[in-house]
Amino acid sequence: MKPSVLSAVPELPWRFSTRTPDVDQASEQGAQTYYPLRMTVLSGSERFLMSIDAMQIGPILMGNCRFDADIKMDFAELHKFYHLNIPLSGSLNSTNLRNEITATPKRAVLYGPSGDIRLTRWSAASRILCIKIRRDALEAELRRLLQRPVHSPIDLAPSLDLTHGYGRILRDLACLLAGQIGQAEPLARQEIIGAPLWHSLLTHLLAAADHRRREELLTPGRPCRPPVVNRVIDAMRASPATVFSAADLAEIAGVSIRTLQAAFQAHVDLSPMAYLRELRLERAHAELSAAEPSRTSVAEVAHRWGFAHLGRFATAYSRKYGVRPSATLRASR
Repeated sequence: MKPSVLSAVPELPWRFSTRTPDVDQASEQGAQTYYPLRMTVLSGSERFLMSIDAMQIGPILMGNCRFDADIKMDFAELHKFYHLNIPLSGSLNSTNLRNEITATPKRAVLYGPSGDIRLTRWSAASRILCIKIRRDALEAELRRLLQRPVHSPIDLAPSLDLTHGYGRILRDLACLLAGQIGQAEPLARQEIIGAPLWHSLLTHLLAAADHRRREELLTPGRPCRPPVVNRVIDAMRASPATVFSAADLAEIAGVSIRTLQAAFQAHVDLSPMAYLRELRLERAHAELSAAEPSRTSVAEVAHRWGFAHLGRFATAYSRKYGVRPSATLRASR
């Protein structure tokens, strides 16, 4: 059957269910629920049926998905999302960034914000929890756990083990949340219950999947930051747009520049000026995400947060968030 044309993804209601035997309609509804995509039924399949039951829980879209036919799908880059597929039955073959993974009930597959994705075979009758995760939420969770800025995007490994440890708990949490989809009044939609659950799912994903900061994340915490570091961080967070020099920050700390730099490297893993740059980028990103494009420009936001050189700001922003600042501003409409 002919694959559907890629289309924009509209806003969804908080809960969404669909059943359809039509592949073109399935492509449209799959794109509405997740991402722009092309879907094709593989040869040899006599019948087709797609079923999706999905629910938004905080920054996570939890979907219980099944196809009664062998299919393939093509996605463009996810940009603003990470995605986790956990098969409850059957298997899923896919490629992303040259990684070829077969997902099974024992192994999940992960996609980051970059690189086209091809699901080369979603086996018939395979039931898969398709978990769409907002990129800013997962990266904020890692910052919260480490208590410092982190490089973006997170370099998550393309698959993770579901049979023991953090991976097994992650699978159990995902099944718990998926079980809420069909409830008349899902408890997971209540903030007091849902927020700890989705935070826990993100935390266990970061603990289960291999990435550059995983060992640090799982290692017992370092001693508390010394007062000299805390004084400087407090000053920067109180006024990130201030034109601080290394000497200014050392004076606030009451130590030499060299001593302050060594303390930051030991307890923050960044230099003081690098920490300040990351903080300014976060503030600029938040403002661009909430701004009205007709009333705000990228240059205004960059200068407001202490970036005098617009080109260097755009380069640093793109490296951290995967898109240019102008794209974030346009998306805020």
